[in-house]
Amino acid sequence: MTSLAITISLLATFLCGSDIAPPAPTPPKDHVKAPQRKDDKQQTPRAIAEALAWLAAHQRPDGMWDRRHFDRLCPPRDRCSQTALDRIDQDADVGVTALAALAFLGAGYNHRQGPYADNLNRAFEYILNQQDSEGSFAAGSRLQIFNDAIATLAVEAAYAATKDPTLRKPLERAVRHLEQAQQTGGAWDYTADISTHRNDTSVLGWVVMALEAAQTLGVLPADATRFAIIDHLDWATEPDGRVRHANKGHGTPIDKKTGRPIYRYGPAMTAIGLYSRAVLALRLDAPLAQKQVRRLLHDPPSVKRLHTDPTGLHSQYYWFFGTLALHEVGGHPWKQWKGVLRSTLLESQQRPVDRKGRHRHAYGSWPAFGPHWGKWGRVGGRIYSTAINTLTLEAYYEYPAAYLAGEPLIGPLQMRRRLARLGSSGHVRLLRLAIRLEPDTGEPILLDLLHSPNEKVSIAAAIALADLGSPMGKAILQAKRAGPSSAPDATLRRRIDNALARLAQPITKYTYGKVTQVNAPAQMFLFETGGRPLYYGQRLSVLRDGRIIGTAQVKRRFSKQKAAAARIEAGAESPQPGDLVTSRKSE
Repeated sequence: MTSLAITISLLATFLCGSDIAPPAPTPPKDHVKAPQRKDDKQQTPRAIAEALAWLAAHQRPDGMWDRRHFDRLCPPRDRCSQTALDRIDQDADVGVTALAALAFLGAGYNHRQGPYADNLNRAFEYILNQQDSEGSFAAGSRLQIFNDAIATLAVEAAYAATKDPTLRKPLERAVRHLEQAQQTGGAWDYTADISTHRNDTSVLGWVVMALEAAQTLGVLPADATRFAIIDHLDWATEPDGRVRHANKGHGTPIDKKTGRPIYRYGPAMTAIGLYSRAVLALRLDAPLAQKQVRRLLHDPPSVKRLHTDPTGLHSQYYWFFGTLALHEVGGHPWKQWKGVLRSTLLESQQRPVDRKGRHRHAYGSWPAFGPHWGKWGRVGGRIYSTAINTLTLEAYYEYPAAYLAGEPLIGPLQMRRRLARLGSSGHVRLLRLAIRLEPDTGEPILLDLLHSPNEKVSIAAAIALADLGSPMGKAILQAKRAGPSSAPDATLRRRIDNALARLAQPITKYTYGKVTQVNAPAQMFLFETGGRPLYYGQRLSVLRDGRIIGTAQVKRRFSKQKAAAARIEAGAESPQPGDLVTSRKSE
């Protein structure tokens, strides 16, 4: 089964209830046996295999990957270089170990079976032994939340691959700990001390990944945690698309003349901002997001830039988050980025041999730092650089991790709960957010806001729906345009006229696709859309053998998966998998 099919099944289960169970996942793909691209020539899977072999050879017996002393596992006359140099008094061992474990999991291996089962078993025994009763894996470390987020992600990845019950409770504790460590500004600091009020975008990136994975696995983050992340992104993102590193403290010096913070920016922060926007369901076709896409594409992965960038910000860390971000964007930007990514990673991987052509011990690893580059490489050493580059190279293969393939962190359910909590006094604020969200998430809330007691909100929601091609607010616009007692001002009149003109265009009749799953008790079914337009509330016909057996109404849309869900209307014959879905002829 493809990852797409699994994702659609999970979405159907989430939407329609537990009566539809997701199909059993297929065994993880072995990267060596993966289907090859025409231009691959076995280089990419071989590079991944060589990197994992290097990592396995440098793991301690107790399961830890020791960033400071991994060279002790090398032959005496062939020691690998670039052990960690910086922050060696701070505990980053859990995070580096978890990052290395993720590299194996990203290639399809797990701790239950396969050639690296022993390595992963020892790794998770070490990781879980570090977790305290509060859920932290690195209490007391000045890099605590980095450690906690990456370790949480590794546990989630292992649980997603195996459903090992011994991992469930540690996973749940870890997620709750991350929630409690969120700063009031919406991001996270290096430590769990929320009294610092320091909000760091770099830390936020790892936590967002962990929260996305948690939701996919049924450990649901609190709504307040999700919406607060948007608050930080709104504060941190400049109009030109750059993203601030932090609001205060480390990395944010104070201008002696003005007393104001001097904010630090960098391409990795832009990438994290764009990736986080995608995970939160903020529109990626918005002008601000498009500026961020252009910034990343203007600074593609480059070994030369890595070694010569005077700021040191063009880094392997940036390559990783840039890859995550542009994979979310997809389309031409992703093709353009990954076209450069593969050659850059393969070029920079080290493959030293001796005089007899035998592999030296560093074979398959990546260098971590150089004379003027490698800030984080100096902290994590060659273990870190090899692990993160392996993860990036795996992402090039477009094998979206199962634990990162679910719903965005903000969906219609979260928005409707927020609507209920805020009441009518919050309708304006919610309207502004709904317009910013991907239509799959924002459109259902716009429908709800059509009924707002605030007339301005109702009209704005109807106009926004028309912008999305939905006629569901048409009656409100027509009534407002024709009403004699409360004629709109000239600007609003133009907006209403433009919206009505868009809705006056002939409606295209579509044949969508087949019904894929049915939940009869819930009177819901999932069907393929083929990527064709449809809107919430749209009425559909269901055909079997060329005859209409009933009608239904669109209730959810999953655009990335080219699927939607509809509720069966009263009196209709129950659909079956394989039935065809079309637009209603009467529309």
